[in-house]
Amino acid sequence: MAGKADDRLRGYVVISSTLEGEDYRDCQVIPHGDPFLATHRQVFGPASEKDCKQWAAQNCKKSSK
Repeated sequence: MAGKADDRLRGYVVISSTLEGEDYRDCQVIPHGDPFLATHRQVFGPASEKDCKQWAAQNCKKSSK
């Protein structure tokens, strides 16, 4: 069974629900290699969890629902 140390070694990525363009919305930081829905795409990483969270805070917008 994989532990938390394994997640840190493989890094993290930022995914976005926006499939086209560079207007990133509803971003999530997930461990690199984890599956995610086809309605999302990887927009940053792999990098450290801290770097991914900083990138998402600067580049991602909330959905206007």
